[in-house]
Formats: sequence, structure tokens, C-alpha cells
Amino acid sequence: MTSFAHRGLNPRRTQTTTRGSGSATTRTAGQTAGALTALLTLLVAAPLAAQPAVDRGAAEEKRRLAEEKRKQIEKFKKQKTKETSDQKEERLRMERKAADQRKALTLAQGALNAAARRQNRKGLDLMRQAWALDPRNMDYSFNAAQFAEALKDQETEFKSYAAFMNVAVAEEKNLGPGASQYKTTLLERIAKAQQRLAELRKTLSVGRVTITVQPSSCDVYIDDHMIGAGGGTMECITGQHKVRTDCMGYKPLSQYLNVRVGDANKAVLKPQPIAYYGYLVVKVKPADGVTIFLDDTDVKQRIGKAATETGQITGKGSKRDPFRLHARKWIIRFKKDGYDRWHRRIKIERDRVYVLNAALERMSDTVETSGND
Repeated sequence: MTSFAHRGLNPRRTQTTTRGSGSATTRTAGQTAGALTALLTLLVAAPLAAQPAVDRGAAEEKRRLAEEKRKQIEKFKKQKTKETSDQKEERLRMERKAADQRKALTLAQGALNAAARRQNRKGLDLMRQAWALDPRNMDYSFNAAQFAEALKDQETEFKSYAAFMNVAVAEEKNLGPGASQYKTTLLERIAKAQQRLAELRKTLSVGRVTITVQPSSCDVYIDDHMIGAGGGTMECITGQHKVRTDCMGYKPLSQYLNVRVGDANKAVLKPQPIAYYGYLVVKVKPADGVTIFLDDTDVKQRIGKAATETGQITGKGSKRDPFRLHARKWIIRFKKDGYDRWHRRIKIERDRVYVLNAALERMSDTVETSGND
């Protein structure tokens, strides 16, 4: 028989306690059930508490105001992030450039494959196509010269090396001090190009061309070979050559230049800016009997078949039919008998709508004006 003496426990008391616990548990469950029954009886018998009256009109108005605020915020975000015409043109320009670079890379790879099969003529044609698509890439002009040298095409070789040097020397200056594999390869290519150009000058008739372009942001090309932004100097074989410009916001300009040995072959190119147009909505109070002037000319005298850079406009100045006019700064003025004169300087932007609000005041009153775009 197991002894509990060492634990300090009384087995009989333990059993009694256990039975007592079971009886207490039974009584507690009964009491709980009775309490729940009484509580349910009270809940059923008690009347429902009166609910506060809901002002549906006020709640609906609150939701409407919140929705209007949300729409205004969304509209503001769209206007803030809306792409301008200039930004769109620049984006499309960069996308075309990236697409041309991808195509040029494919053509250049084809040229290298042709070189591996000793198809130098095909390789030269492909490399020149790649070069035309990506004129800033020195690899294409240098490799075109290599193909031309293998084919003993001296004129093409000279043009290619001369164009390569025009970009490579500027690139080498931008690299700065320090050594790198890229700089080492570039210097080796420059040395090779200088050597071959010196040899080719002995057999070819060449001259030097200096091109200046305004504005200086425009790229300049000679025979579709870029010589740099803002112009530059490049050696050319004597004869007639096509010079052209490429610049965002300006019309393309091209002309032919006859290059002679020893002559000061210089040209100054001034491409014209592209004319852009915007819109003007006029809201003036009082509206009747008001004469509108743009740069001191009555708008009725400016109305024409089309908007022009010289000041002709179209439209009626309303929201449905706004004035269409040259995108630049204008001075607008309103005149009405018995009212103070009203004028303001406005800036019409490309493809944008400028909304002008004007409140004319009688001569005895204080002038108040407002405007927004």
C-alpha cells in the first residue's frame, strides 16, 4: 500500500474534497442556468430603447461633398501629371531613338557575321545602315572604315575615319585622367584613324569644313554623318556635300556646300523655330459692348482663315469656340464706354487653353481683376 505520509497529504480529506468539489460544480451550473433564464425573460419583456432619429438629408449631403472633394483631388492629380506637348514630343523622340539604336545593333551584328564569312561588301552595307541609325556610336563609323579598308574603298574609308575622329576626340577629352580598358581601346583606335587619314590625304583631294548653327542645341550632319551639336569642323573630300540640322522645336534645314582645297569652307545655319499654337477663352463682365484688343489690334481685324505667326487668329473666344493664336506672350486689353480700361500680359502655351476672367468696373469704382489659366 502506498504511503502518503511523506507528501503531507490526507487521502480521506482528498477524497472528501473531491466529492465536495463535484457537488459544488453541480450547484454552480444550476445557478448559472437559472440566472440566464431570468435574464432572457427580462430582455424579452423589456421594450426596445428608442433609436436616435437619422438625418438622411445631412448624411447624403456629407457623402456628396466627400465625393466632390475626391473628384477634385483626382482632377488636380491628372492635371499635375498630364504630359505637355513638349514632353510628349521629347518622349516620342527618345522612343524613336531607342528603337533606332536597337535596330542598329541588329544590323551591326549582321555585319560582323558577314565579316566572319568574308562578305566584306555586305558587312560594309549593313554597318553603314547601322551607323545612319545611330550616328553617335563610334563603333559603327570605325568598323565601317575597317570594312572599306579591306575593300580598298578609299573615299568611304576616309569619310568613315574622319567622322569617327570628330566624335572620338571629343569623347577622349570628356573621359578625363585615369586609365581604363575603354580609354585604352579608344586611344588605340584614334591612333589607327590618324595614321590612315594621313596616308589617304596623299592620294585624295580633301578640304576642311566649319559649320556653325544657331541655336547651338541643334545637331549638325554632313552627308548624314554627325559632326556635333552646335556645329564643328570636319575634313571632307572635295566636291558637293549636303549639310543639315536636326533640333527639337525647329524646322529641319539643309543646304549643299561645295568643298574646295584651301578654301575657307564655312557655313552658318539658322533653322527657323516651329510655330506652335494655343487657345484663349475670354470671360468678361459685362460682356455687351466690349471691344477686345490683342497687342493693340482689335481682334475682329485679326480674324482669318487660319492662325498664323504674324498674328492672325481664329475662333470667337468662347468655351466652345476659343481663340486659336500663336503660342507666345500677348497683351490683351478690353475697352467699354463708361468703364475703366483693363489690360494684362498673358502667355499662350502650346496646345494649352488659357481662361481669362475679367471684371470691368465703372470709372468711379475700384478696378478688380482676376485671371487664371
